[in-house]
Amino acid sequence: MHRRDFIFGSSAAVAALSSGVLSGCTTTPSQAKVFSKYSQVQPIGSPIAPIQSSLDRVTRSVVGLRPFRKPGPRLEASSIGNKYLVHNYGHGGGGVSLSWGVAEIAAGLIRQQGSGEVGILGSGVIGLSTALELQRSGLNVTIYAKDFPPYTTSNIAGAMWHPVTLFEKDQVSPQTMQMLHLAAQIAFKRFITYANDTRYGVTWIRQHGLSNKPMDSSNPYIGGDALYPGLVRNQSNQNAMFGMPYYDAYYTLMIDPDIYLRALVNDFRSAGGKMVEQSFESPEDIANLPQSSIVNCMGLGAGKVFNDESIIPARGQLSFLLPQSNIDYGYAMMHPNHGLLYSFPRKAGILIGGSVGKGDWNLGVDESEVKRMVKGHAMLASLANS
Repeated sequence: MHRRDFIFGSSAAVAALSSGVLSGCTTTPSQAKVFSKYSQVQPIGSPIAPIQSSLDRVTRSVVGLRPFRKPGPRLEASSIGNKYLVHNYGHGGGGVSLSWGVAEIAAGLIRQQGSGEVGILGSGVIGLSTALELQRSGLNVTIYAKDFPPYTTSNIAGAMWHPVTLFEKDQVSPQTMQMLHLAAQIAFKRFITYANDTRYGVTWIRQHGLSNKPMDSSNPYIGGDALYPGLVRNQSNQNAMFGMPYYDAYYTLMIDPDIYLRALVNDFRSAGGKMVEQSFESPEDIANLPQSSIVNCMGLGAGKVFNDESIIPARGQLSFLLPQSNIDYGYAMMHPNHGLLYSFPRKAGILIGGSVGKGDWNLGVDESEVKRMVKGHAMLASLANS
């Protein structure tokens, strides 16, 4: 087979895979009611409790570099020396959300080769998910990485299920968009099976996207609007939360990476998977691996090894507040006075964030950003239900 036959961006590849996956992935309005009941969260539009945001409630602040690729994630087959190579990297802020979808697509490309030995480069959520998907196909899998959970970028992800920060609009192709929609549909269907399982740290929340001006709802969310149970879009309400007159709202999944990635590592090792500490500086390092099939899930590291100048860091800084049992909702907005602000509830604490620094490699915590976010979320809390 020729390399072009394996590029997932081809319409033939999309159609072939989607024919066996898309049926059963949609969510009907009646199912939305089921999700609402199952999630034990309040109905969309119910009153909200204010988040207690103050510096003395901050437990920790962390920084992660999202692997943002301007044309969107790279998911295609190639070769390196005499090895079959599948690229699966550059998922920006949507890595956790898309993980099972891109893993299934990448695994499908590997299975076409029929190899029994596969090497995975990278141990973040993309690498782990791809490794598990291949294991379930009966293949022997080894993960090679410089760092393993809890020391990966995926451990610092916000990880609310909604694929975002994926591409530059003027650079993404229709084929990549088609792949992203399909990957989201596959991934959401898989993540539902983990919901409310304490071993994996996946729970339902209600989520709000807020704006001080009308929101564009002409294009569906990634994966299609049916993947967002209870969805309402561009609602106008004089009593909207935080004084913002327009909002989108839906139910979605909150994934706690510290719990979830630990569970995936345990699943992988329990099934006989091997994890080897190794870094890669050049294609020659990869060519020397013993496996004949390789999946590249290195994220930002792939840019250097494969000379991909389209991938850049998108710096994200998060702080965590002491937990509140009465918070079952998340939100995100661009506030006219306080900038980007978002918050999601986890069992271990309330996550607050609001930064996407494209091209910024700085891993140090910016204390002024901590103060900006704490102050901004405190201001919003003062407006809760006002």
